[in-house]
Amino acid sequence: MKSKIKACIRGIEKNKPSEETLKEYFGESMRLHQNYAEIKLMLEYYLFYEMISEGINPYIGSVQDMVDHLNEIMEKYFEQGSNTKEKEEFAAELLEMRKEVIARMRVLTAYVDKTLVYEHVMNRVQYRFDDMEKLPSDEAFTKDLMGFIVSGRDSAVVNENIHTVLGQLPMRMSRVRYFELVKNSILMYKGSDRSFLDSYLYMFRTSAMLYQDENEETYFTELKPVIEEFEKLDYENISAEVFHIYAEKLENLTTKLNDISDLYMQLGQLINEMYILCETEACLPGEDLEDGLGKDMIRGILSLFLSKESPVWEDAGLAGASEEERLAYIGESFVKIEGKQETVYDSLSVAETALDNLLEGKLDLLKEYGMEKEFLLLKRLFLLISGSIFADLEKQETGVIVTEQMAEEAADGLIAEWKDYFQGKNRMVRRAVMANTLEKMPVFFKNTQEIADYVLDCFRQCRDEAEKCASKQILLDIMVQ
Repeated sequence: MKSKIKACIRGIEKNKPSEETLKEYFGESMRLHQNYAEIKLMLEYYLFYEMISEGINPYIGSVQDMVDHLNEIMEKYFEQGSNTKEKEEFAAELLEMRKEVIARMRVLTAYVDKTLVYEHVMNRVQYRFDDMEKLPSDEAFTKDLMGFIVSGRDSAVVNENIHTVLGQLPMRMSRVRYFELVKNSILMYKGSDRSFLDSYLYMFRTSAMLYQDENEETYFTELKPVIEEFEKLDYENISAEVFHIYAEKLENLTTKLNDISDLYMQLGQLINEMYILCETEACLPGEDLEDGLGKDMIRGILSLFLSKESPVWEDAGLAGASEEERLAYIGESFVKIEGKQETVYDSLSVAETALDNLLEGKLDLLKEYGMEKEFLLLKRLFLLISGSIFADLEKQETGVIVTEQMAEEAADGLIAEWKDYFQGKNRMVRRAVMANTLEKMPVFFKNTQEIADYVLDCFRQCRDEAEKCASKQILLDIMVQ
C-alpha cells in the first residue's frame, strides 16, 4: 500500500507532473482515506453502541436527535444503496451536523475552562481543612521539580513540562509582569496571518473566562447557574462546611462535563468518518475495502441500533441470534483487521507530506489542470484525521498580515478586557486565571537557571501554607505519573 503511494509521489515530485500523474496520486490518496475511515468507523461505532446500550453515559438523551439522524444517513448509505449525487448530499448533511456539534462543544469548552479555574482555587483551599502532609522544603522541592522539567529528551517535552509546572505553582507574579508577558505573547504574531492571532486570542479568552459564546442561552443552560454559584463564593473566608458542599458540587460538575464532552467527541468522530466515506465514494464510485469486512461490521452494528434485521447476520450464520451473540461476533472480528489501521495511517502520512508541497508550490498547476477543487477536498480529509476532531474545515488564511500596530492594539484590548472583567473579583480567582493562561503562553525563560529561580521564588513568596501544600502535592503527583 505504501509502495503505491510512494510511486505516485515520485511522479508528482517532478518539476511539472502530468495531469495523469496527479489524478493517480489523488485517486490513491482517496482510496487510503476510504480504507482508513471504514476501519475507524467500524471500531468507533462498535464502542459507541456499547456505551449507549450499556447506559455508560447518562447524557445520551442530549444527542439522541443527532444520533438518529446519523443512523438514518448510514442506513441509506449502507443498506438502501445510493448514487454519487446522494452521497454528495449525505456529505453536505454531515457537514451541517458537524457544525452543530462544534457549536455545542464551544459552549462546553467555555464551561470546562471556567470549571478548571474554580477547581484550581478549591484545590488551594482544601488544606485549610484537611491535614497537610510533610513535604520537602522549598529548596529541595525546587531541585526535584527541575529534575522533572529537564528530564524530557527534546525541547518540545521540556517546554510541555515547563507549562505544566507553571499552571500549578503558587501564582505570585505581579500583574505588571503578567500583562507584559501577555503582550509579548501577542506581539510574537507580528508578520503572521491574522487567522493565527485570532485563534490565540480565542484560546486565551476561554482560558481566562472572558469568552462569552452566543449559544450559551441555547445549549446546556442548566450549567450556567452552577457556574454562577462558584463565581459568588468568598474563597478567602470560606468555611469548612461550605467548602465541602462546593467540593462535592465541583466534582459532580466536572464528571458531568467530562461525560458530555466525551459523548460529543465520540459523535464528532463518527460524523467525520462517515463524511470521509461519503466524499471518497462520491469520487471513487464502486470501490470498496479490500476485504469488505469493515462495511459488513458497520452494517451489523447499524442493525442493532435500528433494531432491524440485516442480510449481514444471515451471511454470518447468526440469523435469529441474540444481541449478545452478534456483539461478540463483531468483537471477535477485530482480530482480522489488527495492524491494518496503523498500516493505512502510515501510508496516509506519506501522502500528506506530498500534498502540502503540492498546495504550497504547485497550486497554479492544479488550477491549470482544473484539479484545485479535488486537492482542496483532499486537504480537508487530512484535516479530519489530524487528531483534532473539531478542526475548522472552513478556516483559511485571511491574507491579512499582522502588523506591529495590529498586534499592539490586540494586546492592549485584551489586557483592558481582562482588567475590566476582574475588577473587584476574588484575588484567588484572579491568580488561578493567571496560572491557567500562563500555562498556555510561549515559554519566556532564557535558561534553566531562570526557571529554577522563578520556581523557588513562587514557593518562598507564598505565605499561605495550605496553598503551598496543595501546589506541591499536585506537582508531586504529576512528577510520579
